[in-house]
Amino acid sequence: MSRFSSLLLLCIIAFSGSTQAQSASRWGSGIDFTQRAANREKGRWSLTEWLDMKNRNRMMDMWLSVNSPSPFEFMLGGSYNAMKTEVQNSGTSTTDTSYAGELAAYAQFVGVSAEYENNTEKGYNDLSGMLNIRLLGNSIQNTAFTLHYGQRTREQSTGGRLSQQFGQASLQVYLTKYFGLDGKYRYFLPTSTSELGDVEGSITEAGLFIDFKALRIFGTWYKESQKTKIPAATDDTVTDRAGIRSGIKIFF
Repeated sequence: MSRFSSLLLLCIIAFSGSTQAQSASRWGSGIDFTQRAANREKGRWSLTEWLDMKNRNRMMDMWLSVNSPSPFEFMLGGSYNAMKTEVQNSGTSTTDTSYAGELAAYAQFVGVSAEYENNTEKGYNDLSGMLNIRLLGNSIQNTAFTLHYGQRTREQSTGGRLSQQFGQASLQVYLTKYFGLDGKYRYFLPTSTSELGDVEGSITEAGLFIDFKALRIFGTWYKESQKTKIPAATDDTVTDRAGIRSGIKIFF
């Protein structure tokens, strides 16, 4: 047999073996098991892929924690108050000024706040603390309706002290993105002291504000009315303080 015939015979045998192997990998229905194995490979889950996915999720969580808005909000404010005080029974009236500061902290819709006012001309200072529940609005720089409950303690330079619990409702409305109105009504629960007798009162405020990013400039008209009755007296003594409160607030 010539060399060429031998090579041709080897090629025919190799081709026949390949064809038989392909046929053996199929059932009579024509299912290709090599293709099914390739499809399984595409959907194969491995420990390495799971670790990679876990690392990607951790990086996404870190990015969200850095870029998501914080649930905590804070406000720091100060004001100058010019007021006129009238005692209705005596018909006397005086003018005086005071300085006040406030601080508030919120975690989502629940917050606490503190207020301090010092009036050296009348010889008293007020310290108030409140718990705040925001029923409408998602931040302290948005349209909001809030309920408050707290206590005010007034220290007199003469040595007298008056502590009163109070309830309050406040409303803040943005007319534009940077300008709005706000107001509040505070009612002091009746109490009794040895110096003043029975005491009750209220505070009403209404004002305007304009925001420059985290800075707010505001002006507010306010009126505080206090009614006292000494047991030995026949009439109540009503003292009204009304004036303008102007100042700034910083949100952060």
